[in-house]
Amino acid sequence: MVTTTVPQVAAPSRLDRLRAGFGAGEYVLPAVGFVPFAVALGLYVPTLLPGVGFWDTAEFQTVGPVLGIAHPTGFPAYTLLGWFANALLSPIGETAFRMNLLSALLVAGASAFLAIATQRIVGRPALAVGTGLLLAVAPISWWTATRADAHALHVFLLALLLERLVAWGQAVRAGSPRAGRPLLVASFVYGLSLGNHGLTVLLAPGIAVYLVAVQPSIIRQWRLVAACAAILLLTVVALYAYIPIRASMNPPLNYGHPSSLQGFLFLVSAAQFTGLLQNPLAHGIGPIVDVFVTQAGWIPIVLGLLGLASLARGAARTGWLGPRIALLTGLWFVIATVFSAGYGDGFVDRYYIGPLAMLALWAAVGASALLDGALGLIDRHSVASGRIGSTARYALPVVVACLFLTYPAWRAADGWTQNDSSRDTDGGRWGAAALAALEPNAVVVSWWSYSTNLWYHQFILGLRPDILVADDRVRLDEGWGELPETIDRFLAQGRPVYLIPAEDWVAGLGTRYELEPVQTIPGYSPLWRVLP
Repeated sequence: MVTTTVPQVAAPSRLDRLRAGFGAGEYVLPAVGFVPFAVALGLYVPTLLPGVGFWDTAEFQTVGPVLGIAHPTGFPAYTLLGWFANALLSPIGETAFRMNLLSALLVAGASAFLAIATQRIVGRPALAVGTGLLLAVAPISWWTATRADAHALHVFLLALLLERLVAWGQAVRAGSPRAGRPLLVASFVYGLSLGNHGLTVLLAPGIAVYLVAVQPSIIRQWRLVAACAAILLLTVVALYAYIPIRASMNPPLNYGHPSSLQGFLFLVSAAQFTGLLQNPLAHGIGPIVDVFVTQAGWIPIVLGLLGLASLARGAARTGWLGPRIALLTGLWFVIATVFSAGYGDGFVDRYYIGPLAMLALWAAVGASALLDGALGLIDRHSVASGRIGSTARYALPVVVACLFLTYPAWRAADGWTQNDSSRDTDGGRWGAAALAALEPNAVVVSWWSYSTNLWYHQFILGLRPDILVADDRVRLDEGWGELPETIDRFLAQGRPVYLIPAEDWVAGLGTRYELEPVQTIPGYSPLWRVLP
């Protein structure tokens, strides 16, 4: 009789099972997430912008509560969430403050899910908590958390997506019969993120490589693949269907009037911004490094490089899944960083929040690798009695944890003044002064940064419904032509016309019209009355 030997596959270690969320480890994860969430909220809420702002901030404070259409790519997920959050938080402050509070909750939530993902990977709660705090105290994270911004939802969904993908990989490794469930949730989260921000497209290559690297046979699991694809497609279609349906109702904010197919595609593809793409290395790598030094500091950068190397070689604690997580997070980091470096829009620092989250994760892995190396040295060189080695073995993890937690604490103390927006009432004061200076039935020929502030006062606070804000986008949508044609149109109708211009507007129009300055508040653009 011929006998065959069946190869034995090593059972997952206890650490593998704990990090995968089975057994006692399952109860560690919520606690690990709650600590950075609570600390981040404790930092964000006292430093929130108290009212309306300017620029995109004022738009995001308005578009959700009125169920409008935001600038490209439309941000339907954020718009719908904003409407719900404004209703849910209605007992708290005015609308602008509630929308700012939503950002604080989302960025704090991102810190929590990043910490949980880190705990799954390194299995050290203190380092996981420190990872969430590193993200929370980064200047751009803190800035985003204090005002209404769709990037707050983007980083929240990014961290949640990472946590679910890591959970799926560890469930596959542990041989769980329910391994597909985290992937189904990840598909839904990715669909939500696609419905919120175009940066989500940049995550797709990393996800695809990771899925195949973790489970090459996944392409043959047609039921799981079909279910994930269906969840993703239905989520995206449901969210983006909001745009043409709501646009056809002519809401108060209706950017580009995307009720037609052409208008819809123009909005969601962000076609008007494609000309902003530049060579990301036109100025060398120095400006990119400067961004990460400013946002994170040299210590997380050095630890992060060590952590990425540790992941890539599958060091003891990262194990089999380490190289696969290195592929996922490495591609996310590189692609988003290259895109952000080559995108010439204003205040592009917000685009680096995703790469910063990956750097914080790597820093925790790097600190864990250093700790493991030090413990190995202690084991090899401890004295025969074992007392010195035993003491050091217990003390060293505590010391490393304290040092890792001290760094974000120091950054938070140093950055509080820089990130404190609680006394910034300029948006409300400027808007009130501008509206008080306008004559009845006035037309304000404005530009984006100030138009959004006036729209908030009109559509949310119900002030001065008699005025018309002729923003540059409104002029284009209505076919009013260039600035002189728009001004002449309304002067001919006998309506008072005011300008809120950029500096080059005044220089160009001052030779054609007599302009009379009307002061608003110091430090901000005055109104200019166009005299007939």
